[in-house]
Amino acid sequence: MPVTTDSELALELFESGMMAFDQIKLSLAWHNLDLAVKEDPDFFMASFWMYFMSSKNSKKVAEKALQANASFNDGEKHIRSAFKYLLDGQDEKVVEQLQMVIDLYPADPHVHKILYILQFQFMKDYEGAIKSIKRAIASTDEYPLAYNQLGYALMELEEYDEAEKAFDQYIKSAPHLANPYDSKGDFYMTTKQYEKAYDSYIKAFEIDSGFTVSEKKAKKAKQLQEKMSP
Repeated sequence: MPVTTDSELALELFESGMMAFDQIKLSLAWHNLDLAVKEDPDFFMASFWMYFMSSKNSKKVAEKALQANASFNDGEKHIRSAFKYLLDGQDEKVVEQLQMVIDLYPADPHVHKILYILQFQFMKDYEGAIKSIKRAIASTDEYPLAYNQLGYALMELEEYDEAEKAFDQYIKSAPHLANPYDSKGDFYMTTKQYEKAYDSYIKAFEIDSGFTVSEKKAKKAKQLQEKMSP
């Protein structure tokens, strides 16, 4: 789906920010999206994605997104409406609006991503998220992050065998990235396979030393493993 901005620099920053988001380099993603909004204050989609990464500043980010004033395309108009419904707690209308965007851009993984992240992260509708993710996988080209979201959603429903398959596919699809191994480590921690969790977290940290959270989780896995040892 095209995004509306009058600035080529803002567009470049947005695209690099979204690439960082997909690699779970959220600090870098936030930094680039924030620069994109500073370059073009009416860049709705940049502000919208910042909302996904915000916490205590979420209200401020939401207001910034909704203040954006540009000639939006049809997809952006539906996303903006969905955003308003999300803030009002009208989840069914959120899904309805985002389905319309997917109908417009069925092969765009980023459009699918908006729906299933909202279902998983904001609505806690894990079954709905799983359906949306599976549809995204079937409708788009290879998109590793979808398998990551699928694995976590399946874990929420305690469907561990299927969750492991999803995380393994994530690793297979993006073996050069750190996050697939960090996610598999989370799977092993949840299923109390602490030695394997340690190895997976260390693998993530070895690939990308910026994943200091993986190093911390590896230490925790090691401690739990030692407690279980006779």
